[in-house]
Amino acid sequence: MSIIHHRSQIWLLNIAAFGLLAIASAIHAQDATARRPTFKLQALDGHVTDLGNEKGSVVLISFGATWCSPCSSELRILNEVLSEYKDKPVKFFWVSVESPEQITNAALKRYAKERNLSFPVLRDSSQAVFSQFSPRVRLPMIIVLNKDGDVDGAAQFGMRSPADAYKTDIRARLDKLLVPPSPVGRGTDGEGAKRSAP
Repeated sequence: MSIIHHRSQIWLLNIAAFGLLAIASAIHAQDATARRPTFKLQALDGHVTDLGNEKGSVVLISFGATWCSPCSSELRILNEVLSEYKDKPVKFFWVSVESPEQITNAALKRYAKERNLSFPVLRDSSQAVFSQFSPRVRLPMIIVLNKDGDVDGAAQFGMRSPADAYKTDIRARLDKLLVPPSPVGRGTDGEGAKRSAP
């Protein structure tokens, strides 16, 4: 009888361990969802835009400020790069981290117009979105979202010199996300092509 009792205890311990593992997995998954960055930002017309919902497009988000001279240089470069991607599923956004007390929406509109920005200007006045990537203000900062709306790679701070090298870096990040994944077992070279040959 003690062997049966011992087996019952082991069986109960296994069930309890499995239950704890299932609960721990659920909590971990919930934490991962809670830690997923949010990209709800205010447009200059007052509407809230969630850049995480721009699915189907690669999204480049540049955080900056009107007082930041590297940010102004970066905006010129981003404008040039975006023009190269006008027929591709790529969207750029510039996000001011300044408060309304520092700069009004009208002044931000003027700033964008003076620089001939061809992409929308948004606000992160409380720096709630920005602070998910940096505990202190370091500008400019670029975040790239893939076509599923997920962050791709680490935040990029500052601007690399010379400008052509910086453009090359930006193009490489965008191009990597625009290339469709090759279907398994297909293609013109590699194992897929060899398997389909007669």
